[in-house]
Amino acid sequence: MKVVSPAGDFEITIKDAVVEKEFVILRGQMGVWDSKIYLRPSDLWLFISIFLRPSIIAFLLKLPFRILFRHSPSGRGT
Repeated sequence: MKVVSPAGDFEITIKDAVVEKEFVILRGQMGVWDSKIYLRPSDLWLFISIFLRPSIIAFLLKLPFRILFRHSPSGRGT
């Protein structure tokens, strides 16, 4: 994943997700720093509502085909 901001562009790698009390915690690394993202239940509902948009659902449904045809031996689909 990539975060783009006025402070710069940062690569973030999510390595694990755990539940602690009322939080889902995404553990990962941003550059050389270990990081944790704490998601409250309301944050999770926000993400679900964002990902249920028709354009996102259409993208996710097309994704396996895009991956399949990008790696086709005929070279088409790039």
